[in-house]
Amino acid sequence: MEDTVRLPDGKTTTYIKYAPTKTHSVAVIALNDKREILLQREYSYPPDIIMWQLPGGSMQEGEDPIEAANRELSEESNVVGVSCKILGHFYPNNRRSDEKQYVVLCANLKQKKGRRDAEEFIETHWVPVTKLQTMITAGEITNFALLAAIAMYLAQATQG
Repeated sequence: MEDTVRLPDGKTTTYIKYAPTKTHSVAVIALNDKREILLQREYSYPPDIIMWQLPGGSMQEGEDPIEAANRELSEESNVVGVSCKILGHFYPNNRRSDEKQYVVLCANLKQKKGRRDAEEFIETHWVPVTKLQTMITAGEITNFALLAAIAMYLAQATQG
């Protein structure tokens, strides 16, 4: 859909906009007792590469971000967080959509097997928090959602 929008300076322009979002999504920072974060390598199309990412996905209609985070964690990694909190949110495609992606920190993890989606190819890795900066600097992490979520986590972790 295309909207005509009045800008703050009074000019008008047209924007291509997706339909209003009914649900949002979550990116989950699962932190174990060794201060390692659960990262996944998953095939991404259309870049046609395997990328680092966080567990996560779409929220179901009416689902709370923490419930969605634990559902996605159990489906993708067979764990859930006993202690979870929302660190914040960002807009993955703010030029076209009102969808929010919530960043949820889950700790005190326990085993819980979920039903994995058949079309997903996921490898799970526990990465020390101290190694993340090296991976980012080396260009190993190029997924914007992972970069945004880690920035949110590290900013809050350094403040106490």
